[in-house]
Amino acid sequence: MPSIIRDLPYFDQATRVQVRGRPFSVKRDQIVVWISVTEQGIQEFDPRVPRFPAILDIGCNYNLLINERHLTAWAGIQPGYLRQLVRIRVAGEPVSHLAANAWLHANVPGKRDELASQPPFLLELLPGIAVYPAKEGQPLYPRLPLVGLRAFRRPGLHLAIDCRRSLVTIRTPRRFRLFA
Repeated sequence: MPSIIRDLPYFDQATRVQVRGRPFSVKRDQIVVWISVTEQGIQEFDPRVPRFPAILDIGCNYNLLINERHLTAWAGIQPGYLRQLVRIRVAGEPVSHLAANAWLHANVPGKRDELASQPPFLLELLPGIAVYPAKEGQPLYPRLPLVGLRAFRRPGLHLAIDCRRSLVTIRTPRRFRLFA
């Protein structure tokens, strides 16, 4: 099984992650992966598309839950550019579900914030991503984008969390070749 994420560390104390030269806090035991967002239908990754951190949250019921400010500032996408699919409610707030996919970037094994040179893995997010509205004068929700377990279901990815060593591995499904 080819690994996308291999021996990705997470930490038992708060850390920081840099995005566009600014530090953002990561709480203890949060698993940070690096992603990119593009509109649906794109099958080949453009290396100019920005990468940014997201929390792998297996309790998140959405493929990707992202604040409108993160989508604009970090992904470089105005919400109006993406096709709106439906409106849903998240924590009582109306949230747009937009037609977009994410790309999961491979890490350098043993490093959280160093990315490998291999192309990212396409996560086809059906029906799309949930974009939480930006509210002036209020803290961002979510603080960092959340990638839910649902995002890994369609491609059948294998997720392994080694809690003793605080490491995460994400692999593609095994492909059997009976006759070579």
